[in-house]
Amino acid sequence: MQNIHRLFNKNSIPFFILTLFHFGIVLLMLKKRKKKGFWGLLFTNIGFAYLFEYPTFNLFHGYRYIPHILKKRPFDNVFGAILSQGIYVPIVATFLTIFQKNWRWKISFSFFYFLIEHLFLRIKIYKVYWWKPRYTLIFISLYFFVSDFIYKMLAAPKKWAYVLANFQATQVTWVNIMFVYALFRQIRFGRGRYHTWTEHFNLIPLYSLVLSLIASITSKKAIINRFLLIGSHYILDKFLIKKGILKLKFKHVFYHLGWYTIMPFMTRLLKRVINGQPKESTF
Repeated sequence: MQNIHRLFNKNSIPFFILTLFHFGIVLLMLKKRKKKGFWGLLFTNIGFAYLFEYPTFNLFHGYRYIPHILKKRPFDNVFGAILSQGIYVPIVATFLTIFQKNWRWKISFSFFYFLIEHLFLRIKIYKVYWWKPRYTLIFISLYFFVSDFIYKMLAAPKKWAYVLANFQATQVTWVNIMFVYALFRQIRFGRGRYHTWTEHFNLIPLYSLVLSLIASITSKKAIINRFLLIGSHYILDKFLIKKGILKLKFKHVFYHLGWYTIMPFMTRLLKRVINGQPKESTF
């Protein structure tokens, strides 16, 4: 793909090393994958990390990632954020909770990320503006304890915790899917005649949250709810296109059908995985 740099370079290698380290943790966690609440906790942790990233990274640009994996700088920056908030920290948070690690483990991993941040700053593959590494130490420590609380609610089980987990799973998956669509220049958000990528990445999380909320409301078994989601998605897009906020560049009917039907299938699939429901027709 022309958007991808030569994968292995001095910037990308530290990110790949961290990815391999966390992949090893995933392999350890898979032993617990059938444990009640496991998938709900993982998706909720990723979702909280994404929500936290929205103001600090997307809106107010507290820091920037420079992994040199994707050629276009805005995409490269966002991909670094996906690695950090979608893989590294949520995986460790889930690991610490599932394996019931005590506060010493949590503080140790908080310092681990604190030191990694300092290292990335030193080798210039990460840059901070108003953000401070000490904020990382504080917020990640709190995040690990929030993970424990969410897991207790899932194990109880509390209905609201599963509603939250399904919502977070939907919005996380949808954000990542839209990142791929944008990477292939099929979708773009913004204001005015020319939509900048900065505007796009400021608006797309809000769009995802709205659709994920609708998906959560219409996630019941009745087939009419899936058509309500598709209809709501279509109407929202038409409104945003008319206002000049959204540009869709799908040139084939296959892409249009995929765009409007993938979310109902995805929502039902994620709900079955999180709730441990028996296999059923996805639609």
